[in-house]
Amino acid sequence: MISRNSRYRRDDVYPSQDPGRAEHPITGVSPHAADRQLAVRREHLVVAGERLDHLAQKYYGDPLKYWLICDANGEVFPEDLLVPGRVLRIPRNRS
Repeated sequence: MISRNSRYRRDDVYPSQDPGRAEHPITGVSPHAADRQLAVRREHLVVAGERLDHLAQKYYGDPLKYWLICDANGEVFPEDLLVPGRVLRIPRNRS
């Protein structure tokens, strides 16, 4: 269940990819699309033992903004980003 205050809540209606539901639009969360205005400014090379909340603190001054890094790199689960040697996109700070 997605709450009304969630950043994932959208009022968009978009077509289903399921051929059996083509006649019935789905109301709710639309697929994520990167915002071109939030151009990537930095990159970060992941090293063993790093945590996403620490990276958010380093780049944004707020460990709770780890979700910005998740969104910019197309991942929902933070642990999927923290593979040593992976280069992460670090987007601009936003609310």
